[in-house]
Amino acid sequence: MQLEAGSNMSGCGMNENEILIIFDMRCLQDSSYKYRGVGRLSANLVRSVWRLRKKYQISTLGLIDAGFPPLEEGFRCLVDEVVDNSYIVSEGRSIVFIELSPMTHDPLFVARMLNDANILRIAVVYDFIPMLKPERYLPKASDRLHYDTQLIWLSRYDHFFPISQYTADELHRILQIDPSRITNTAAPVDSAFERLFSSAVRERLPKRYVLACGGAEPRKNIECPIKAHAGSRAVQDAQVALVVSGNYPPEWQARLRDLYVGSGGKPELLFFTGFVDEGDLVAIYRDAVCVIVAAHMEGFSIPVVEGMAAGAPVIASNIPAHVELVERGDLMFSADDVQEAMAKLEMLVGDETHRASVIEDQSTRWQRFRADTIANEFWDSVGGLLTPRKPMIHFNVNRGRRPRIAFLTPMPPDRSGVADYSAATIKELGKLVDVDVYARAMLAATPEGAAVANVISAFPFVSPQYDRVVGVVGNSHFHLEIFNSLMRYGGACIEHDNRLLGFYRILHGRERARQVAEMELKRAVSGHEIDSWMGDESLLEATFLGELAKSSTPLFLHSKVTTDLVNERLNASAIHLPFSIYRPWTFDPVDLAIKKSARKRLGMEDGEFAIASFGYIHSNKAVEEIMWAIDLLRSWNIPVKLYCVGGWATTDYQPFLDLRSRLGLDETVVFASEYTSDAKYRDFLLASDAGIQLRTHFLGGLSGGLLDCIAAGLPTVANDDMAEAMDAPSYVVRVPDHPSPVLIAEALAEISDRTRDRTKLRGERVHYSNDHSFERYSELLCQSLGLDTKVRSKPKTKEAAP
Repeated sequence: MQLEAGSNMSGCGMNENEILIIFDMRCLQDSSYKYRGVGRLSANLVRSVWRLRKKYQISTLGLIDAGFPPLEEGFRCLVDEVVDNSYIVSEGRSIVFIELSPMTHDPLFVARMLNDANILRIAVVYDFIPMLKPERYLPKASDRLHYDTQLIWLSRYDHFFPISQYTADELHRILQIDPSRITNTAAPVDSAFERLFSSAVRERLPKRYVLACGGAEPRKNIECPIKAHAGSRAVQDAQVALVVSGNYPPEWQARLRDLYVGSGGKPELLFFTGFVDEGDLVAIYRDAVCVIVAAHMEGFSIPVVEGMAAGAPVIASNIPAHVELVERGDLMFSADDVQEAMAKLEMLVGDETHRASVIEDQSTRWQRFRADTIANEFWDSVGGLLTPRKPMIHFNVNRGRRPRIAFLTPMPPDRSGVADYSAATIKELGKLVDVDVYARAMLAATPEGAAVANVISAFPFVSPQYDRVVGVVGNSHFHLEIFNSLMRYGGACIEHDNRLLGFYRILHGRERARQVAEMELKRAVSGHEIDSWMGDESLLEATFLGELAKSSTPLFLHSKVTTDLVNERLNASAIHLPFSIYRPWTFDPVDLAIKKSARKRLGMEDGEFAIASFGYIHSNKAVEEIMWAIDLLRSWNIPVKLYCVGGWATTDYQPFLDLRSRLGLDETVVFASEYTSDAKYRDFLLASDAGIQLRTHFLGGLSGGLLDCIAAGLPTVANDDMAEAMDAPSYVVRVPDHPSPVLIAEALAEISDRTRDRTKLRGERVHYSNDHSFERYSELLCQSLGLDTKVRSKPKTKEAAP
């Protein structure tokens, strides 16, 4: 498809009749709007989208804000799917975005779509009332700035549907919108006005009354009909009451009652309806002697049309929106002229012939505002904006350059494994696409492979210059800002950990952690259970990945076990992106001469069966069980020595030292006394005869230490869950997820007997390393993101917008 306005909607291999319609449904979440004309028109348009299905293959999305009240089921069922961010991928479909209320909520929430010229962007426009009364609606400089910003965003739509000719004229005047981009629509009369209702509320009202339509805000000008009715001796003597609609609070009602009595009205003739449902409202309109609407400002006036539809004669203030609807000067008055309003009122109350003629005249005026009529005209106009065309190539490649992505991640000098991993990723990824890095703080230099380095902000999420936005998330505070941005704006996400328990419990609190766990496990979860998981992750049942799975397009996980688990539990579409080796070797690490040199540097004795465990020392790595296994190996006369290569993950490490002493392993088990340098770490990988990497928490947990062992061709013992998560090669000997010291010892003894000569593992090691290289990782990432990497020009270093 293409826009008649000139913007192209793209899709590689796209069916030209396949269209995705996206509705911004935030106004249907907001109680300030969903029960008013805004909500009525919005629901009518969404409900009637099926009219396009006569010609096009339509699917629909409802865009909601997770920070708003939940969308009622009656609205939710109007669309095929509901999403909570505007990071939408076309997947070969043309996209039409319909903003149902553009001036009421944060425009940044939908800015990505407004900045995408490949999307047909349509706005339903109600009014510009704040500009007419800025002292009330825009009292502060910040309010004016916010409103001006909304106007700027409004100007970016391709086509506009104002709800009245007056609003259309204002749209042209304020934003200089070409009339060819404007098609009028209107707020519909509820179908309830074409049915008969019995009403308990109506039975409590007097037999004869005038209905004054208002609302608890000054521009509704209810004071004018209050004064006009109270001051009319003819109306007062005829005992015709005044019923005021609108949900006025008690203190406001009291003030209006004082005004009414002070203007000469009888107190027993004044009534307030308060909030009433649709059926009661219809009955109140239908039995009114007449309806008076005195507003100072409106974009469209639902009460005027409702009164006509109910068969009650209507008089109204002569503002432009009312003139369009009433079209008779003798039924209109100046909003500030009480005497003129009184005269019009007395004519309808006292002259039955005049009243009957007005009813007849107005009986057909409202019918152009039937819901079906408005829906037909709206969707016919939208259909007319679409014309067939040949499919275009997707993404920015069609503009003669490589795809460009924003990559939000911790980066060195952040002391984070994820930061190091991202640096290695960007080095290779930059060979395929242009990468702009957004880090937690301004980096001293642009990372290798990147075109630009900037500080994390909302900019990449709303900028049209990026084909994709990728956020990197892990189980620590380094990722909080990225996580929050993904929750708000959406994007692709590379999630490094198999669980985010600590991230939620520590950074978001126990209650949110509990709610996220319940969503995943589909059962009640107590706060006590959350605390028990924090104390012992071997008890952990939830991944806490539900919110990310919902917000990310797509969610990438490095563990295939976790990927399967998330997709099964959360009905998600997470993608397995195999973990890459970020300590690659520039030489053959299984060479026997290299091994011998490394053992000499580390002071290992000849004949010693050296076992190494890599990473921080913590009980969740089954350190106690491993020490018992070492004791068994020693009893089997295997000259074993265990090296724990990594610092303490806890300050409470005395129990480990006590167990080592009780077992008499002070000379056999070596705990690192300080941070291990990269050179020494690599020497242990080269020099050891076996590795051991265990976890007591599961759900597809990964291990950088295990990956290092595999990359070095070091035979290693690992538990089933972790080995499966990393698709480990055959020289990783698997033990059960809850192994006894005996099973651990037997697995290590097997390595001692069979595979001390690591040269036999060379071929399998090279194959695994190639499959888990950052080059392959970057290729798979681009492929899954739908990026065409055929354009291979060298990225140019430039500054992105701040």
